[in-house]
Amino acid sequence: MFGKGMKKWFFLASFAFLLSSCGGDDGDTPEPLPVEKAPLTVLAYLVANNNLDDELLANIGIMYDGLADMDKPATLLVYWDGRTTMGDKASNHLILKYETDGRGNVNGLPALDESSSLDEVVDVAQIVKEYSEQRSTDKAVMSRVLQDMVRLSPTERVGLVVGSHGSAWLNTIFTNGRSFGQDGSGSDNTILIPDFVEAMKSTGRTFDFLLFDACYMGTAEVCYDFREVTDYQIVSVLEVPAYGFPYDMFMSDLYKGNVEGYKKVCQAFIDFNQYLYDETSSLSWGTVSLVDSEAMEALAVQLKFQLVAHKDALADFNVKGLQEYGKDSGKYISFDMEQFVKNLNGGVVPDAFKNQLAKTVLYKACLEKARPSNYSVDATNYCGLGMYIPVVERPKWNAWFKTIDWFTVSGWSEVDFSWNF
Repeated sequence: MFGKGMKKWFFLASFAFLLSSCGGDDGDTPEPLPVEKAPLTVLAYLVANNNLDDELLANIGIMYDGLADMDKPATLLVYWDGRTTMGDKASNHLILKYETDGRGNVNGLPALDESSSLDEVVDVAQIVKEYSEQRSTDKAVMSRVLQDMVRLSPTERVGLVVGSHGSAWLNTIFTNGRSFGQDGSGSDNTILIPDFVEAMKSTGRTFDFLLFDACYMGTAEVCYDFREVTDYQIVSVLEVPAYGFPYDMFMSDLYKGNVEGYKKVCQAFIDFNQYLYDETSSLSWGTVSLVDSEAMEALAVQLKFQLVAHKDALADFNVKGLQEYGKDSGKYISFDMEQFVKNLNGGVVPDAFKNQLAKTVLYKACLEKARPSNYSVDATNYCGLGMYIPVVERPKWNAWFKTIDWFTVSGWSEVDFSWNF
């Protein structure tokens, strides 16, 4: 269904619901019992005016599938900005609303069946807001849209899914975007992480979670910047496959609004990609982590202890041999944090650092074998969080690195390199 049939197969193989009903002695149908409501509303901000248009559009259908199978009333709000207009709607900048009653109905209608098309999913959406042409990666635009979505949310608690291209904390293009998003072509059509954070702050809410369906966002630099605007972050240190997260497998877990639910979201992402690797010939790889935002400050302190203690050795540090998460033109963007600290300390990770890392990365998983093979991950040297290590080969990245908060708080500002940094 909706271009991701294997997701639906996996979902149906994993979950089955037995529905039964009975009437009263007089033949009348009793009033249904009250159903507990989901504690939060999921917001999805999809920037698809790029080569991910088809995949992100399909994800709306996948989210609908997961919502329809829920046993609690819940609301999904989707902001769409893509090349594709929404069905017969003239606008391709709008907010769609889907509500399930927890009894198999969405927007007051019986949930669509397996033979339904994505167009039908769009047709049953409630259009709650339309916008004129705008750049969705502009800070003012993102602020306004997120404020509208929060205002439209029926719950105080909200979580945010964002989907598009991602390039971690950078201000230069190396794949298709700069930091996050791509609304058109060129770096001017993307948003920097500090602006993204300000857009979230403008809502006046602390989000329960931030799920990045985007590449390379599982770095310490990114997670540190979002520490005050969201409680938890679901991120990947690697590229995320174009088809993204298997939302139909975990929407009910996402709506739980707790750590155990978010862990299941992470595991579903790995399970789905592992299934693709084991049972098909499709491209499949994946890393995923659940990060406690509040713990990022203490982790920065622990890393600073390490950098300051070993700053002489870092003057000519060689990254060769470290597990690297940047691929192709993204080479050098991210290395495994724990393995880096381990190398600094002669093969031993200090207890203080290890303990704080465990408090920060609450869950991590990866595919040890992947297609293509260079996306395979050595699980023994995978801590779930990447970090940039300045290298002479990336002078533009180094210049920008010195402007971000992580550079100072984590101790890099106290390291003197032997080369021009």
